Amino acid sequence: MESLIRKIILATDFSESSEEASYHAVLLAQTFNAELQALHVFTPRPIGTNYASVQKEKQAKEDFVLTRERGEKMLNKLANSFHITANTIFAEGHAGPEIIRIAAEQNADLLVVGTHGYTGWNRLALGSVSEYIVRHSPCAVLTIKPTEHELYKTG
Repeated sequence: MESLIRKIILATDFSESSEEASYHAVLLAQTFNAELQALHVFTPRPIGTNYASVQKEKQAKEDFVLTRERGEKMLNKLANSFHITANTIFAEGHAGPEIIRIAAEQNADLLVVGTHGYTGWNRLALGSVSEYIVRHSPCAVLTIKPTEHELYKTG
């Protein structure tokens, strides 16, 4: 019998919630002998035009490049920590739509994402990438809720 899960995409933002989702994604990949891809979507912050000097704008662009490079390194480090073969996908854009686009493009069978456990005002103000993914995904989605100790951390 052919497995229903052949390709798993783990969408990560490197948070503790994503770390917990990573554990589940690796376990599922091992169980189903599925291909695992770790995906991070880098959301660039716009570089404002109201800088007082060209030097500040130059520094902002350098910071952008360094932040992007750091994200790529973190993604590779995460994938190497799985102790199974995992490919990486580093994309830029708005997380929700990019994750959906890539899942469709890659013909994923399962998306694994962590949730941050926001409720009330925080959820309304910050939005929910995981909720967007659940509503628009072209494949099954496994959301991993943070453990209780993560929900009550501050700062």
